[in-house]
Amino acid sequence: MNRHGQMALDHSRQHRPDAYSQIPDPAQFFNEAGEEIAATVTRLRDELLGPPKPGETPEDYRLRSYQALATAEELTLADHPLFQPDPSAETEDWSDDPDLARRYQDLAEINQAINTPL
Repeated sequence: MNRHGQMALDHSRQHRPDAYSQIPDPAQFFNEAGEEIAATVTRLRDELLGPPKPGETPEDYRLRSYQALATAEELTLADHPLFQPDPSAETEDWSDDPDLARRYQDLAEINQAINTPL
């Protein structure tokens, strides 16, 4: 199992125990999920990176590749269903703390803006 599959397995065990308990063969499921996530990350990294730019040194291209990989992984994991909150879990009510509720609303708006295609 690759590291993406292990991350999904650990996340599901901790944050989605009901869903995790319904998976008949977790090792196979998360192995396949990890491979799918890795392929998506690679595809998005290549999209973000593109070809070397005119005048770009191999070192600059390598550094840009690392940045594209980190961005691709972050975007892929944030959108992947295995890393979403458990829909059956109770959500906390922040309405009694207006400042905290506003911060969560701000974060939700930022997240939506980041994930909206241009």
